[in-house]
Amino acid sequence: MRALEVARVALILGTLVLVCLTANMALKLGRRDVVGRNSNALLGDRTYKCGLSKVCPQGHFAFKIQTGSANIIGPTICFEDKVLLRSTLNNVGVGMNIALVDGTTGKLIKTGAFETHNINNALKFLQDIDERTLVLVASFDNMGTVMNDELKQLFTKLGSSYVNSIGYRDNWIFIGSKGINGKSQFEEYMKNVKETNLYEDWPKTLLLNGCIPASSITATTSGF
Repeated sequence: MRALEVARVALILGTLVLVCLTANMALKLGRRDVVGRNSNALLGDRTYKCGLSKVCPQGHFAFKIQTGSANIIGPTICFEDKVLLRSTLNNVGVGMNIALVDGTTGKLIKTGAFETHNINNALKFLQDIDERTLVLVASFDNMGTVMNDELKQLFTKLGSSYVNSIGYRDNWIFIGSKGINGKSQFEEYMKNVKETNLYEDWPKTLLLNGCIPASSITATTSGF
């Protein structure tokens, strides 16, 4: 009988040790919000501003842009570890979502969300921007029907390569700048093709992140 009691005690102690080890491992591997203001509080894998895996070089800004997912989850724009656009901020909408940032200081100028019937508002929003202003764009659901020729020409001047191809429910991420010389390196485009779509009537969600030099569109997105 005594041997049986010793075995029971040993089993209980072993179980407690296993539980403690498991809890400790879970804590170390715990996930966190990589785009919040406290993104440098470390648990598990180390990340930096806007969830990047590396520190941006001096004189560069960290960014992360994600399109909306189908017509359910809105887009997100993070810049220098500050979320500029997100559904929980109540500043995104179906169509084209834009954040204007001072390309020298990295400070937010203003944000806007433009649906199909807001083409004139989108034009006015973009036509009066200053030189070196960064224009960050993320699509949500259907942005293609927002575009007219005047708006497409404006984005072409900002450095876009794909704006003339955007159609119904295509996904698009873009960072451009007024006065840019050539084409922006910061652009992703996904065509709405029902046979290859991830969400039936919508293409997969696009994500673009990296570092961008102050007052420039020449930078790298690889390795982040």
